[in-house]
Amino acid sequence: MTGVALWTYDFLDRLGIATHVRYSDGAYANHAATIEKLAYLGINRIRDTAPKAASTLPYSRYLDAGIRFSMSCSPDGAALTDASQAGEVLDRIIARFPNALGIDYLEGPNEPNNQPIAFAGVKDTKTSFAAVTAYMEALYAAMRSRPAFEKIPLLGVANYPRLQLRSDMDNEHPYPKSGDQPGPTMTKTMAGRTRPVVMTEFGYNTGPVTPWPTPVDEYTQALLLLNGVFDAISLGVRRIYIYELLDEKADPQFKIPNLHWGIYKFGGGPKVAATALHNLTRILAPERAAGEAASVLPQASGLPATARRLVLQKGPTTTLVILWNEPDIWDQTASKPLKVSAAEVAVSFPAAQQIRIFDPLSSDQPTQVLGPGSSANVRLGAFPQIVEIVA
Repeated sequence: MTGVALWTYDFLDRLGIATHVRYSDGAYANHAATIEKLAYLGINRIRDTAPKAASTLPYSRYLDAGIRFSMSCSPDGAALTDASQAGEVLDRIIARFPNALGIDYLEGPNEPNNQPIAFAGVKDTKTSFAAVTAYMEALYAAMRSRPAFEKIPLLGVANYPRLQLRSDMDNEHPYPKSGDQPGPTMTKTMAGRTRPVVMTEFGYNTGPVTPWPTPVDEYTQALLLLNGVFDAISLGVRRIYIYELLDEKADPQFKIPNLHWGIYKFGGGPKVAATALHNLTRILAPERAAGEAASVLPQASGLPATARRLVLQKGPTTTLVILWNEPDIWDQTASKPLKVSAAEVAVSFPAAQQIRIFDPLSSDQPTQVLGPGSSANVRLGAFPQIVEIVA
């Protein structure tokens, strides 16, 4: 098979995570710890909400750590009654981010079907969207009239039903239900797209059993999150922000589902997903050497019908093959994982000097190291496997 592989630096640049830096009454109040956790993950792209007026939060600490933001924007103050004041949110951002330094994207209001907005004297409901439609027109014009925001993309709004609003890119929040694999949801979300897509939320909950959000255990959360990242990037998503970094507040009686979306527990301990993401970003860390991408890509045979592969270029002589499988792995009725039989998958390629196989759910170190050869056999069950080929 010939073609061009995606470079690992591009893959990693498409990976982000949602935060709530604005919250000061829970886990996010410890900014040093938040920044430390992002560094451990190897992720420097976060999705948050625009600062409040006169905010004193230490955003400069995040910028100094190399962290960049996508920010959800909603009207406030005079903009609630005066359409000419739509740019007030931009003033809020500039006050904390001079010249819009560190801003990747701005977004429309978050999920207006769940959180209706008011703008210029019009109030939306959960089924009417005149206010958000007008706001996006006005916000877009305000951005393009300000040099600092002239080239920053405006994302649309994640909403049900999907809205066609003034923006540069589409914005989606795919949340598979019932511990389902992400592939079908991701594929449906990306079908028929004519514009770039950013997924500013995607996640799985680890809270108490409830109809929504339907929870999974920590290992299943980690597995499904990695699969979703692989699915999204292989489908061409520009960036995907996992929801979310931290369990926001304490829940000692384990009764509040929405406090368990994080990949870190409220007390700061990593869930399995945090460790798995750390392992993944270390395995994919680009080599410093420059060079051309491989012209002949590895092939895989024996993949189950539910499995997929993605080829990445790590360096001029190093290629990675990510193999992941998406059978049903969660018994929602019993709230426990399902067993998955492993399949023998053969990965073949031009002669290699060394072959290493990784399981990011277990370690950032290889589970197998093979000598020179032109193929490797991999047992692929529920957990993704990564084959590194050094020419």
